[in-house]
Amino acid sequence: MKVGIVSTYWPPHYGGGEKYAYNMVLGLRNRGVDVVGITPTPEKENRDNGLKDLTVRLPPEVHLVDNKGMNEWFENALYPHLLEEGYDVVILNNCRVPFRFFTKVVEKIKGMGMKCGVIHHDLGHRNRQYLEDAYRKFGDWDKASDFILDEQRKLLATDSWFVDDSMYFHAIDSPLYFGFDFVIGNTDWSCRFIDVHETKPKFVLHPILELPNRKQTVGNGEETLKSVNLTMLNPLYHKGRSYMSDIINDYSHDWTYRVLLGSYGDFHKDEFRRMIEDSWPVQQGRVELVQYVEDIFDAWRNTDIFLFPSRYEGYGMAAVEPMLIGTPVIAHDYPSIVEAVGEGAYLIPWGSDSQEWYDAVEEVLYDLDEWKEKATKRGQFLMERQEQELDDLVLFLKEQLDTETPME
Repeated sequence: MKVGIVSTYWPPHYGGGEKYAYNMVLGLRNRGVDVVGITPTPEKENRDNGLKDLTVRLPPEVHLVDNKGMNEWFENALYPHLLEEGYDVVILNNCRVPFRFFTKVVEKIKGMGMKCGVIHHDLGHRNRQYLEDAYRKFGDWDKASDFILDEQRKLLATDSWFVDDSMYFHAIDSPLYFGFDFVIGNTDWSCRFIDVHETKPKFVLHPILELPNRKQTVGNGEETLKSVNLTMLNPLYHKGRSYMSDIINDYSHDWTYRVLLGSYGDFHKDEFRRMIEDSWPVQQGRVELVQYVEDIFDAWRNTDIFLFPSRYEGYGMAAVEPMLIGTPVIAHDYPSIVEAVGEGAYLIPWGSDSQEWYDAVEEVLYDLDEWKEKATKRGQFLMERQEQELDDLVLFLKEQLDTETPME
């Protein structure tokens, strides 16, 4: 079984989607699967580009928003490579409905006689908005979920133009709009709302954390960051930027802070800096904004608490990474985040005000050893779970290869 995982972005990009796909390739390779990542992303000097033998880099570099460039890359680089190498299964990473060209890509790959699947990371804007509105109505995520699924079933049961599955998939930003043979999702929560009638096979592979045998490709492992009380990540609006700024702007504590700007937060660093520039912690030199961290675990080792106020996530891998070394985490109780952190994190009700976050920090700092133990236990569980899931994923892919694709 020869598998190719196609991802527009790849290390040295280290957003959640890139890390997910890369670690999937690594996990499958460690189980004897003939698998590579296929990408237009070039290597960058002095950055962690991942292991060379896991990746096929096909130039030229192109970005997802460049429709013309993407189509040319598919035609001139990807398709010839797939045919030449003779893949059995091709999996596309994170295909969203606005990028209509994926319909042709899936048709082309299936026309080559290859099984074509998709990695689904998180809910589309419409689905997420429906769920948030339902949560505000019911105050309970399970009730909100049941309500949305019932509404979807009712809609599909009506005798109207909307009864067509394709239009339904498009309306909820489901990757099944493109006609994939199967879906690999990173949470049960995210997969729950993309196919209410269960028309396609699905497998949930929670994001693979740093595997024990992953080799470091750059750096000497020396710690370079000073110790702080609180670390936060990626100051974007949906990542809870307002909570981050409120906590830093609070003058009643003498905490020290580090904000990791991340691949995307860096674009908004000036805006975030304006939100906190008059605060006492900034004036007193207690806030550090960090552009790039060579070893993310250097950051987790040198903080008392990782604060993760993100309003929504496909999974929230950043929230569980610190747990591998016993660093306590405070996060929202958004269902996909809970699926990640379980009882290992201090959970705050979704939509709470900033005072809840101040109180949580005080409580965790007071019982720091207890929360370190909870984080460590959760990290151990996650490492055991992912080993079983990777074994099961190999079986799932073999089953898809052996299953005849139905006529659509």
